[in-house]
Amino acid sequence: MKIVVSNTGPILHLREAGLLNLLARTGKVAIPNGVDSELLEIDASWRDQKPSWISVETLSEKEASDAIALYGTGILGIGEAEAVIMAKYLKADWFLTDDTAARTFANMIGLEVHGSLGVILWAAAVGYLKHNEAKVGIEKLSHSSLWISENILEKVYEALDELFVE
Repeated sequence: MKIVVSNTGPILHLREAGLLNLLARTGKVAIPNGVDSELLEIDASWRDQKPSWISVETLSEKEASDAIALYGTGILGIGEAEAVIMAKYLKADWFLTDDTAARTFANMIGLEVHGSLGVILWAAAVGYLKHNEAKVGIEKLSHSSLWISENILEKVYEALDELFVE
């Protein structure tokens, strides 16, 4: 079973698109307290609607110190910094983020990074979504708070079509 650590963005965006359940299929999903707090600040209903399969983890003293140091650089927000550090220490199979700076940093330290769109493509690739369901999911995601350029949207639809070529 994969270990998946997410920062705030993918959970927020997939939830807005009604696709959060896809994350449950990826593996053991964990978020740090900072991400949980950010989600709660954005939407108070998160407290009662948080899925039981998302594990909220407390960083160790060393991890928290590393996250604060990373946050102090000004490159990442506190939730992103905590999530990256958690992913590193847990040796996560996937780190989920929709943030360019977090993606770049996570790649630099050797994490496998995916975003919200990648989760939909993965779900289609492994058979959890049919072509039309994935297409609708991408469309819903494009209307969430996630900003997606037309160029990226076009590439994602092309990748989706390639998955279903017979």
